[in-house]
Amino acid sequence: MFLNSSAFGRRVKLLDNRNSNKRVVFKLGGKSISDGEKAKKLAEKVLLELKTGKQIAVVVSAAGDTTDMLIRYCEKACGEKVSKKDLDEILAMGERTSARLFAATLKAQGANTKFLDPSDIDWPIITDDNFGDANPLESECLPKIRSKLEQLFNENVIPLMPGFIGKTLRGEVTTLGRGGSDTTAFLVAKAIGAGEVIIVTDVAGILYADPKIVPNPKIIERIDAEKLANLCDVGAKFIHKKSLKFLDGSFRVKVTSYKSNKLNEGTIIQGFIHGNDVSRENMAMACITMVAEKSSEIWNILSKALEIIKRNNVAVLALTADPYSLKLYVQDAKAEKAAKILHSKLVSDIRGDFLALAIKRGINKALE
Repeated sequence: MFLNSSAFGRRVKLLDNRNSNKRVVFKLGGKSISDGEKAKKLAEKVLLELKTGKQIAVVVSAAGDTTDMLIRYCEKACGEKVSKKDLDEILAMGERTSARLFAATLKAQGANTKFLDPSDIDWPIITDDNFGDANPLESECLPKIRSKLEQLFNENVIPLMPGFIGKTLRGEVTTLGRGGSDTTAFLVAKAIGAGEVIIVTDVAGILYADPKIVPNPKIIERIDAEKLANLCDVGAKFIHKKSLKFLDGSFRVKVTSYKSNKLNEGTIIQGFIHGNDVSRENMAMACITMVAEKSSEIWNILSKALEIIKRNNVAVLALTADPYSLKLYVQDAKAEKAAKILHSKLVSDIRGDFLALAIKRGINKALE
């Protein structure tokens, strides 16, 4: 019987509610396992969690700067003559090697572990064929992840997977784009009903500001996924926005440092992103542009326009302004209503300060 991803998600929550507190997914960032000594110490910390009775799955990134090194190598050796498909095969070797290395590290400390690999016939991360930035097919991934990992949990084995890597239905290796290892970890957590994903990196958590700009910024203890997505929009790279869309609120995420003694410090990411926020790049939008008579009056128009829009229950998806114009981006379906109301109210209320209003519909691409 075919089981779609939403139905599968509900089933996972029903069946695995009893497991949610004891199942943890560790996602190990590249710098946390960049050398053997770091990997050894991190393995000790992971195994301490195992001794508390938790069931653990591990997702690893490529060690250190391996991915960047492979990209630079290909650029110099091949120029633009390497295909995205071939490049994915090459880049995937970073995570595939890390998985083997960390599995060996765990085994050296007496753990019973098994690494999964895209060459396995039951490799569970299935994607489309958008090489270089592939999208996981949840209806394929979730049942496969659950089936494989449940089998290993029943055998008291720690499942260990390379992140970032997928495979098409035809068996071709793909990569998930930057932040792809986070995506893998979130998919695993969703499939097995985990209560927490612990992202182990080289920073102690998400900071209030860039330490290169603001001296000694404090760590944010908790942040909502939606607010974090807004930071991602302007270039903050704690977690890539593409990965955040796989948060469904069924598990929490903790960002911590491999330097932390018990991996219990850092930032907790909670909640999920509403559908409109993660799919805005595909949402039909309209741009309403208002022009002021004088540059000094645009800010007066801004405050009045936002007040009018709010009173009439029209959501502003984005806005931009310059000395003479204000652009409001709204859902295309509500654009005419918003334009009529704004024109009526602004012309009557602001009089000579307001010069003109125009509307452009059918904008389907998110603002960069």
